[in-house]
Amino acid sequence: MNFFENGDILTIVLLSAIGLLIAAVIIFYSLKKYELAIALILLSPWAHWLFSPPVHEGDMESIAPTLGTYIRISIVALAGIIGVFQLLKLKSSSHNRSPSYLLLLGGFVLYALLSTVYSIDKKYTLVRSSEFLLFFFFLLGFYYWLKDKTRLDRTLNIYFIITTCGIIMNIIASVLFPGRVWSWLMPDRFQGILEHPNSLGAFCMLSYPVLMWKYRHSSPIGKVLLLFLFCIVLFMHILSGSRASLAASVLGFFLWFLIINRANLNSLGKVLSLSLIILFGVALLLQSRPGSLKRGSADITGLTGRTEFWQGCVQLVKEKPVTGYGYGVGGKVWIDPRFYKTGQFLWSGSARASLHNGYLSMAIGLGFVGLVIWLILVLIPTWRVMRLDACGYKAFVVVMLFQGMVLNFFETSIVSGSQIITSLVFWLFLIMAQRLSFFSSPMKVNELQAAGFVPKMRRNYAV
Repeated sequence: MNFFENGDILTIVLLSAIGLLIAAVIIFYSLKKYELAIALILLSPWAHWLFSPPVHEGDMESIAPTLGTYIRISIVALAGIIGVFQLLKLKSSSHNRSPSYLLLLGGFVLYALLSTVYSIDKKYTLVRSSEFLLFFFFLLGFYYWLKDKTRLDRTLNIYFIITTCGIIMNIIASVLFPGRVWSWLMPDRFQGILEHPNSLGAFCMLSYPVLMWKYRHSSPIGKVLLLFLFCIVLFMHILSGSRASLAASVLGFFLWFLIINRANLNSLGKVLSLSLIILFGVALLLQSRPGSLKRGSADITGLTGRTEFWQGCVQLVKEKPVTGYGYGVGGKVWIDPRFYKTGQFLWSGSARASLHNGYLSMAIGLGFVGLVIWLILVLIPTWRVMRLDACGYKAFVVVMLFQGMVLNFFETSIVSGSQIITSLVFWLFLIMAQRLSFFSSPMKVNELQAAGFVPKMRRNYAV
């Protein structure tokens, strides 16, 4: 085909020029309002879901990147460029050294990128680690921009708005596109406009804390609307049949009320009553066993073959404990003849297949060295924010991180940078946790004031 005769080259050039112009405008305004970059990065998974066609049976092994994939990566790249400009702008005005945490995170990302050299799937390792590098640039800009709790509130409000829009879009899709919102492989499980029921379950898990946080600051009418949204999310969550995310949400719910009511002994009875209601609801759900939670003849609390995955992973990690097999290789390790199973996608040796355990997935990819560095990156901000006095910010951030870490035992949910929504949101909240520990320490606040990060007039930020 002659591209010149059909005008394809001209079309590509025009579209590229328009795209560059839009990107330049977004970068320009994002340097004034970094909130735009935050909204973009949070919207990137939705761009993938909205612009990707539904996957049907038989397509899994031959699936190729879609328009949605390219749009999502382009958004992450744009956010990374904005993060670099924001970093240069703010760092030059504050003249302070980069904190050791960011240096360690940067070192980890570079280590993941270097693992391309020995990866068993160089293409996927290069693409996924490069995307993580772009996301890291965004996180750098976000860290320096997030200089006080006013900006923290703006970030959380953006997250609330995008989450609410996501809930509404799934409701609308269930009416307008009933053929897409139910899983082709598991017809009893609801997936909405997301690509898998477990993805919807993870989204629901990430929605509860922000709804509870917003509930504390809303008017009586707003509280009624938020309770209505909460019930819709819970209903969608049960229909999704995502057991791991549902269990993580229940644990996160308990943790939220323990943190909020820790210093209030008068609320002990309320917490106990609420705990009994939740336990009764869980028992009722286990007893009724709706179709979305059925797994053939397996028990509702069974692990549906995950233990076999984990045993194979442990064996492979022992064989390459130091370097691993390359960042993000995922199920590519099953191409080993000892594990390869023809006709079964999860065992077919595809890097697109999940290992259903994020901790083992990190050990598979980067060995014990990478796993230890990654755990340090996760635990430092979590430990710092856990030491803060009880408040709404602490409850929100801790529950988001805790849920992600629990789900990571059963899904590869928080080890892939910006590739999936759970990981993207988790890293965003890790940065918030790191900054929140500075906001709440008088000594560190004085240091930030001297560096020009926070205003010298302090307000009462207890929430």
